[in-house]
This record gives sequence, structure tokens and C-alpha cells, in this order.
Amino acid sequence: MSKRRVLAISSDLDQLRRIVATLERAGAEVDAARSVESIAGELIPHRYVFYSATDADVGALNQLVPKLRDRAHVTIVTPKATLSDLTVYLHDDRVNHVVVGDELDHGVFVTAQKLLTGDIFGIEKYLPAGTPVHYVRLRDFDGRGRAIDTVLQFAEQSKLRRQVRSAIGQVCEELLMNALYDAPVDADGKPVFADVDPHDRRDMPTPRPVSIRYAATDTHFAVAVRDRFGRLAKNTILSYIEKCIHSPNQIDRKTYGAGLGLYLVANAAASYVVNVAHGIATEVVCTFDRGAKTPLRLVGMFVHPGGAEALKQGPTPETAAGQGIENG
Repeated sequence: MSKRRVLAISSDLDQLRRIVATLERAGAEVDAARSVESIAGELIPHRYVFYSATDADVGALNQLVPKLRDRAHVTIVTPKATLSDLTVYLHDDRVNHVVVGDELDHGVFVTAQKLLTGDIFGIEKYLPAGTPVHYVRLRDFDGRGRAIDTVLQFAEQSKLRRQVRSAIGQVCEELLMNALYDAPVDADGKPVFADVDPHDRRDMPTPRPVSIRYAATDTHFAVAVRDRFGRLAKNTILSYIEKCIHSPNQIDRKTYGAGLGLYLVANAAASYVVNVAHGIATEVVCTFDRGAKTPLRLVGMFVHPGGAEALKQGPTPETAAGQGIENG
């Protein structure tokens, strides 16, 4: 089986060499370029592009986008980026991954491997080989509470700092609530709990079970929450995060509903990766550093091609308000 050709672009020769070596380790055949301008032709033929952007040129992507194929997948590699910068990078449908700073080698490797193989699900991809992964399955609000307690007890036994455990607990709460009550839809695609008061939902089980996986390493803690509906769209995530970033008012649960959780997760985790197979499953993988809290430095949105078109446009704060939906 021939290797997939991948394009790496970086004006920094040392960084370009690192990216090329990492992509080759992931199984790619790599073409390298020092700039977008140096690439001959009006259209870049590669489906997978790894593009280095400096911290001074969030807008530099404008040079690349016009030359991309419609079905291209771009990974941005940048020394640093604010949460606002990340949302700017990710706006184009073809830009679905950002690797920041020290995450370069591992982030590029895992992202490339998932793109090249199509094997997108699994917390294990973000862990050293052989790391034990623990698992809890649940279907209701009480199960959510027990699952969070179990994860936090394990985090304490793994000697994680209190601040990190607090962030883990917050992320688990948000992801589990979304999976239990915002992901489920009926046969017509209508959200099952859209017309149910949030307090009443606590007495109702979700139609399909939710799972949470978690693990600890010498440097990180990882959690992954999976629902069995697969309908979280990238534009839904970005629209809620941007609305929370730019809101002139105090952010509150009543105004933003479960969409607030997408923003809180992005602020609490070191990595935020969403894997979706439409109608089958959504898995959100988050990692946390053992040390001091760091800004988000790995973002990824992986969509199984079988249902990609159905996930082009998900609910936003504006459309959801008109339909009685809190989020996707």
C-alpha cells in the first residue's frame, strides 16, 4: 500500500525538519516547502497540509486557503495562540487542527496518524503505550455524579494537584451533561430533551448509554467522554466559544445553556479533541498537565467522512434560541 503524500510548510528550516521527520514517523510521504508562495501552481494537490504560522501572523492563513483543495485538511503549527486566535484559525472548513508550542512533535504525530489511517476514536492515542485506561458507563444524572467522584478519586490517588483536579471535575461535569442531555435526538433528529426543564431531566435516563474513560501518566491526566449520537459540529463549538469570549455581559448558565460548557472546557483543558462519526458517536478527549495550568495547546476536530456533510452546520446560539435547543 502506497504512503499518503503530505505537504509541510514552514519558513523555519529547523522546525520544518522536525515536522517532516514527525510526519514520516506517522507513515506519510512528505513534500516540504518554505512558503506558500514557493509552491508552483494555483492549486495545492495535497489533501493533508501541515502549515507553520508564527505568533505574528494569525492572518497569514489567507495566503494558503485560496490554494487548497475543497477536501483538504490543514493542521496549523504555531508557537503560541490565544483561545481567540484558535477560533480564527479554525473558521475555514478545511482547517480543523491547531498544534501550539511544545506540543509540536506529539501533536503533529497523533494528528497525522489519525488523518492518514482514518482511525479517529480512542483516548489511547494521546497516552504512552501500555498506559492503563479506566472506564465507567452511565445513563442518568446520578450515574454522572458517581462517575465524576470515581474519576476525581483516581486523580487524587494519582497525586494530581487540587487545582488540576478541580479543572478535571469541571470538564467531566460539562462533557457528561452534554452527552447525557444535549446529544440525544429522536428518529426525526429533534433533540429529545429540548422541551424538558433542566431540573426534570435529572429524573430521566438518556436513551443510549454514555461512557467516560480516564487515565494518568507521569506528566498528564486524560479523560474522554463518548455519546452514541454523533452530531456535534465544529461551527457549534466555535460559535459558542466566540460568543462567550466576546460577550460584554457576565457569562451565565441561563443565557448560554450547555453551550457554556464548550467554552469552559476550552478554558480548562490543555488539549481539546473532538472525534465524530455522524449518527454513531461523538467522543471528546481532553488532557490536563500535572503542573500549573497552561493555555489550550492542541485542538482537533476529526469527522468520519461517511457523515461529514451532515455535520457541516450545527446549531449556534442564534439558531438554537429559536428552536429551544441549548447546544449540539
